[in-house]
Amino acid sequence: MDHQGHGLALSHDIFTKPNRATFDWVEKERPKHYVGKTSPLWPKGVPEMYRLAQFERNKPDGSNPTIVSHEGFFTDVPGFESLAEGNSSKMLGSLSLARQGRYFYWGYSADPHEMTDGAQDTLINVLHYMRGRRGEKTTPFACKTRKILWVYTVLGKEKGYKRGVEEHFLGQLTPAWRKTYTPTFEGAEAWVKENLPYVFSGKSAQHRGTRYKTIFEVDADAKQLATPNNSRASLEKWIALADGKDTEAEQRAMAVRCLQRYVHEPIRPEQGVSWSDWYSQHSRNLVFVDSAGFWWMLDPTKTQ
Repeated sequence: MDHQGHGLALSHDIFTKPNRATFDWVEKERPKHYVGKTSPLWPKGVPEMYRLAQFERNKPDGSNPTIVSHEGFFTDVPGFESLAEGNSSKMLGSLSLARQGRYFYWGYSADPHEMTDGAQDTLINVLHYMRGRRGEKTTPFACKTRKILWVYTVLGKEKGYKRGVEEHFLGQLTPAWRKTYTPTFEGAEAWVKENLPYVFSGKSAQHRGTRYKTIFEVDADAKQLATPNNSRASLEKWIALADGKDTEAEQRAMAVRCLQRYVHEPIRPEQGVSWSDWYSQHSRNLVFVDSAGFWWMLDPTKTQ
């Protein structure tokens, strides 16, 4: 990510209060690796010519230690605000400015005196904006999201990044699931297409590693039931199978295991309470968050 930003949510308070942030803009032709891609700030894709706001007065010589993170890692977090994207040589969707609960992500590393006037005003506005959000809750961070596997696949196919699919992807799978993976561009793409909806992490010691902090596993139960773990329809199917009088024993067992694997422990039904009754009580406030540990949990923005 460089010293520029695009897709800015210019009507947001961080660009308007108390200072109206005014940027110097440059217009550029859409890069090839943005073609056909979308992001939260570009839901219809990037136009052929797009504008970039200058956050630093001069592009630094050599490497620029900006902080890069992809929007896909956070968009399932309740209340997450994506406010600007950084101009990335790798892929569309690199965060530049974002908020999660009482935390703000500032993706630029320049000292304030090297920032443009617009960036300085934005930074001051961010301080004002976040002052009123000190008590806001968000979900805890437990592990990386499955999106990282998709990123390796895209960077491999479109940018020729071999290390991602040959080393990083492989190193972030449990030993048993490594055997199902072919470390090539085509192998990564096929594996993601087949397995990504059923991937999870954060549940036990085997999902934590020394080099790769997050290790992923594929849920064989969810895959056999054709129930992506982050789908509400899947949650409802598991409940129907678990409580159904005519459910086959094997399917009931798989459904119960899925419920125990993904329903956050503090909110599971008490003894004697059916899953159906539990769901009737909590359904409106339930969210699924990868980074919180792949849990169906209560939305903290609705319970604070």
